[in-house]
Amino acid sequence: MADRDLEGLPERLEAAARALLSPERFEHSRGCARFAAEACARSGIDPRKGRAAGWAHDLAKELPRERQMTLARACPVPVPDSVFRNPVLLHGPAAATLVAREFGVRDPEILEAAACHTVGRADMGPLAKIVWAADKLEPGRRHVDDEVRRRCGSLDPDSLLLEALEATVTWLRAKGREVAPETLDLYNTLRKERG
Repeated sequence: MADRDLEGLPERLEAAARALLSPERFEHSRGCARFAAEACARSGIDPRKGRAAGWAHDLAKELPRERQMTLARACPVPVPDSVFRNPVLLHGPAAATLVAREFGVRDPEILEAAACHTVGRADMGPLAKIVWAADKLEPGRRHVDDEVRRRCGSLDPDSLLLEALEATVTWLRAKGREVAPETLDLYNTLRKERG
């Protein structure tokens, strides 16, 4: 994405989030956008991409499920079939379609980050890894220990993602909730790679 294409994009997506989301979801998205921008800056990625993707990731979260399904099916980024079997996961690919259609976003990294933030994929790029982690670790997530966030302050995207995966999988299992197969695959792949 050219620098001029990023000009004002985070602000436009923030305004859309304010219009489309409840105050609680808006604050979560603000935390995600900030966390992602900071992690991007540390990783040599334009922080505006992190802010834009952070604001974009949940834009479709509170749309009616039927609309989410329609948008998700038109997602410009490949997503696993399991997303369509669990309605809670539809909002990621739906958000990618929404920002492509309504905001003209063509940057594949921003679209991937929005689309893949619900389950993840082993082949995600650095921005998608950062946004996946930001969604799970932003300060509004009360189940994440502050020590985990502090550790994440200097991590590269792969290490950041692994920390977020460990915190998320542990939390989901403790709550007796299902972990998406792609998320478990991603977690196990990263753990194996990291030894």
